[in-house]
Amino acid sequence: MSYTVNIAIKIMIAIILAVIFGNGSVVAFNHIPAKWFEDYDENDPAKEITAAPRRILPPRLVEADNAGRQRLPSTPWKYAFTGYFAICGIYLAVRGGSAAFEFSVLCVLFVVLEMAISDQLYKVVPDQFSLMLAVMSIAFIGYNEHWWEPFAGAGLGLAISLSILGLGMLLFRTGSLGGADIKFFTCMGLIAGRAGIVIIFILTTILFAAESVFLIAAGRGSIKDSNAMMPAACTAVTVYFLFLWNFEELLFRL
Repeated sequence: MSYTVNIAIKIMIAIILAVIFGNGSVVAFNHIPAKWFEDYDENDPAKEITAAPRRILPPRLVEADNAGRQRLPSTPWKYAFTGYFAICGIYLAVRGGSAAFEFSVLCVLFVVLEMAISDQLYKVVPDQFSLMLAVMSIAFIGYNEHWWEPFAGAGLGLAISLSILGLGMLLFRTGSLGGADIKFFTCMGLIAGRAGIVIIFILTTILFAAESVFLIAAGRGSIKDSNAMMPAACTAVTVYFLFLWNFEELLFRL
């Protein structure tokens, strides 16, 4: 099979997958079981007695579901997400690599996008998404030079997250990362390995900080606000897979 035909086939696959993932991202989010979004009610007065506040659903989700509305409107998001997956898929196809790798990356981006939407809308990221990322890491085992790389990446992701959490508690008396963020970086470490998770963490931090500064400067937030981190993480993961995959050779040489 000639190079041109091979590229053409992979581009066609990318376009088909873009339509599936782009529309599916909206459909899937609108049909996720509501129970997935339950989170602890920090304002529950019973917490002072039981130390275990009750779990509740985000008010915006309850309002949308009770009113029979879509949690995430099909228009314009299905078109925006289809375009996003098309750009990512076509770029991966043209850059080279197997169709299997292209499909695996798009699957990861699909899950991370769902996490970003959830965090942006409800400030809740279901644990099920992190579990999906952990399972998907199996598809990336063959791309690691060492068999232990996924475990080292997960350990490093967990260590970095806990370090930042501890630093935030020490300096600001509050956690700068949530439990969902820690799980995300740990599971992404299984996929990206040591250098990959370092790159993703640094990019996420830079993008999140830039977004926070912009919101504060625009008068749309304050330094005390708890902003959603996963949209920045989604962008960071996208940049990593498109432009920085295998960049770890410059950072780790073992």
